[in-house]
Amino acid sequence: MAATKLELIENRRSELQAAFLAFGSVSEQLSGAFDSLRSQVVQLRADLNEAHAGREHMAARLSALVKGLPGGVLVLDSRGEIQEYNPAALDLLGEPLLGQLFGVVCARATLNPRGIGEHTELRSGRFVNVSRRELENGGEVVLLTDVTEAHLMQVFLTRQQRLLTLGELAAGLAHQIRTPLAAALLYASQMTLSDRNSADLARCAEKTVGSLKQLDKLVNDMLAFAHGGAAREAVSVSALLEQVAQWLRPALRDGIRLTIRTQAPDLMVRANAPSLVSAVLNLATNALQAAAAPLNLELLARRTPNGRAQIVVSDNGPGVPVSIRERIFEPFFTTRARGNGIGLSIVKSVVEAHEGSVHLADSGVGATFVIELPAEDPT
Repeated sequence: MAATKLELIENRRSELQAAFLAFGSVSEQLSGAFDSLRSQVVQLRADLNEAHAGREHMAARLSALVKGLPGGVLVLDSRGEIQEYNPAALDLLGEPLLGQLFGVVCARATLNPRGIGEHTELRSGRFVNVSRRELENGGEVVLLTDVTEAHLMQVFLTRQQRLLTLGELAAGLAHQIRTPLAAALLYASQMTLSDRNSADLARCAEKTVGSLKQLDKLVNDMLAFAHGGAAREAVSVSALLEQVAQWLRPALRDGIRLTIRTQAPDLMVRANAPSLVSAVLNLATNALQAAAAPLNLELLARRTPNGRAQIVVSDNGPGVPVSIRERIFEPFFTTRARGNGIGLSIVKSVVEAHEGSVHLADSGVGATFVIELPAEDPT
């Protein structure tokens, strides 16, 4: 009985020893795993600190770059309020900016927010280009680029080009003036002869007046060209077309129908109204002279998808032959026996003086001229 108890105690001791050995082994494993985990935590913390420092360095560098940009940068939220801006934006637009609606700031600085990519004059007299990009959070980033020097250079080059062309026109105009001037002198001298009856005198007077009118038109065309860059103000495109129509209506013959259409009643442009009316009138008069009745002549005002203004002069007449389309805006190029060839070149000059463009569209029927100009903000 005693032996059995001793055996039982021995067995329990052996089991306890085995259990202690197993516990020691597991403890060693846990201690090793803990040391390894602690090392990994230390390394991860170091990596996080390094990444955070890197992010802070990148953020500081990006902030310095934005502040140092020569262009103005504005960050808008989804409501259009300015949340951030750089010193260049403050210099261009003035205070206050933070928390202000971008549209309100644009109105204060006379900046057209829809005039993307255009040379827009600020109240300060400087010119900027506007670029806008949407952000993922529904806001926008706006970039204002100061293009004052480029704009002034463009104005200077345009003026120089106009003077050069004006010189060429003046040289050619001497030949254009010679014919009607000689005719006027001839008929006027005939009127001084004593043996002329009243019928001859009336005919000579009519011929003289006709020659002088031709001279007058040449001089007016030259003045329109020279004054293409005259002072401009905001005017309604609908009002411009109505002025053109008033000049055209007395010249309409039987079978000729004039239509005025305006797709954007609030469409405004900054223009020298008399010179722009003259340019549109020139295109419309060409249509009347080139076609016989019946004729449909249409003047259309519309806004393009990118916010620019268009004036379209179209007719269903014979159109312009493909062979001469590339030359129609050249000075002194004409296919009419009594034409002087400077009408369309003057139209092109006047439109370009308004920072616009004019081209002959491929309409398939008749002739369609499209004048495109920067649009003014109606507000």
